[in-house]
Amino acid sequence: MLELDHLVLHIDSSQQVQKIKQQLDAAGLPFEPSWGKKAKGFQVSNIWIGRQYFEVVDILSRDNQWQPQWSKRHEEGEWGVYCIFFHSPVSLDHLYNKVTEAQIAASKPERTRFKWLFGLLEKRLPWRFTVLPKIPGTDIEIGFIEYDEGAFKKFSPYMVPNSADVGITRIETCSILSSDTKLAERWLRKLESIVGAQFPIALKEATCGSSVELTVNGESGHSFRGVEFSGVVLEPTKIGS
Repeated sequence: MLELDHLVLHIDSSQQVQKIKQQLDAAGLPFEPSWGKKAKGFQVSNIWIGRQYFEVVDILSRDNQWQPQWSKRHEEGEWGVYCIFFHSPVSLDHLYNKVTEAQIAASKPERTRFKWLFGLLEKRLPWRFTVLPKIPGTDIEIGFIEYDEGAFKKFSPYMVPNSADVGITRIETCSILSSDTKLAERWLRKLESIVGAQFPIALKEATCGSSVELTVNGESGHSFRGVEFSGVVLEPTKIGS
C-alpha cells in the first residue's frame, strides 16, 4: 500500500491563510502560518498531522519561484488541493521510467530548490519528486516523492506545531470526489499495476463544495471533532486505536 505524504493546497490570499488558522484553532488543531518559509513571490506553511502534512501555498507575486504549472493554475483563479503526494515505492527514476513507458505523462524527477540573495545562493532540499496528470473527474494531480537518506530525522524538529501534540497522529483514510468515478477508478488501477502498489484512496461522486475527505487517527481523549476548509473535509476516526 502506498503511503500518503502530503497534500498541496493553494489558497487565494494571506487573509485566507488566517481564516484557515482560525478554523483549525477552533477545531483544536495547531497551525502557525507565521512559521512558514518565504521565497521569491510565494510563501509556504505546513499543517502537520504526525509526519504527514498540508503544504499551504500563498502566491504573493506573478514573478515567483514556485512550480510553474501550479503558479499558472493559481493565476487563472483556481484554488484548493492541487496535488496529493505519495512516497515512491521504488526509486523515483525507475518509477518515472515505468510510468512514461506506459504512455502516462509525468514531470522529470527534480529536486526542490530555491534561490535567494539575487540568485547568488541556492537552497537544495533533501527530496525529489515527479507529478502525474489529474485524476479523471478532478483537479487533483498525483505526485510521488523520494526523500534522501536521513531526511526525516533531520527535519523532524521542524515538523511543528504538530497535531500529534494534541492526540491526532496521522491521516487514516483519503476519499477523492470525482465527477467520473468509473474513469477515475480505471486510471488509478492502471497506475497501480504500473507502480506495483495500491493507492490508499477511495473514490466518491463529486458534490458541491469539497474535493477531498480525510479521516485522521487519534488517541483517546482528544477533543478534535472535525473541520472543513478550502474544499477539504477533515474528520476523526478510530478513536483510541
